[in-house]
Amino acid sequence: MAILSDLIKRQIRLRQIPLINEFIAIKPDQDYYIADKCLVVYFQIYEYTAYVEGFQFFPISVYEIASIIEEDSPLGRMIPDY
Repeated sequence: MAILSDLIKRQIRLRQIPLINEFIAIKPDQDYYIADKCLVVYFQIYEYTAYVEGFQFFPISVYEIASIIEEDSPLGRMIPDY
């Protein structure tokens, strides 16, 4: 989970997302979905940002996290020649 948390921190910094609560790390039961060869982690309104910012989505390419993906998992099947 540290890899995912670091990638999210980087996106927060690069996208200059104003936070109302400091982001430390994702939770074990973190909300996510899979789309377009990405793991998309998202947070509820007011979890880290104000209502005006809406839901915050963080797409993470399967290629960025290939080292932590199990080959027979849904994400693993998205990586060619895995």
